[in-house]
Amino acid sequence: MGYYFVTCKHGHHGRKKFQPITFAFLATNAVHAMDLAKKMPGVKHTQPVLECREIPYAEYLEFRKKSAYERFEQT
Repeated sequence: MGYYFVTCKHGHHGRKKFQPITFAFLATNAVHAMDLAKKMPGVKHTQPVLECREIPYAEYLEFRKKSAYERFEQT
């Protein structure tokens, strides 16, 4: 098991427009983390993931203190 940051395209910004949104996951590997992220609400499910990287446990805990949706700022 590892800890991952996964950045996806967040929808609802108009046609062909998006804002990046980052989630933190505990997953068996990077592919599993990306699959979990694509199932999150608001994510463009048919679009590819923008970034996936492994992170240390301390960074995971700090990131999970606040919801990704609260952290997300719409412009």
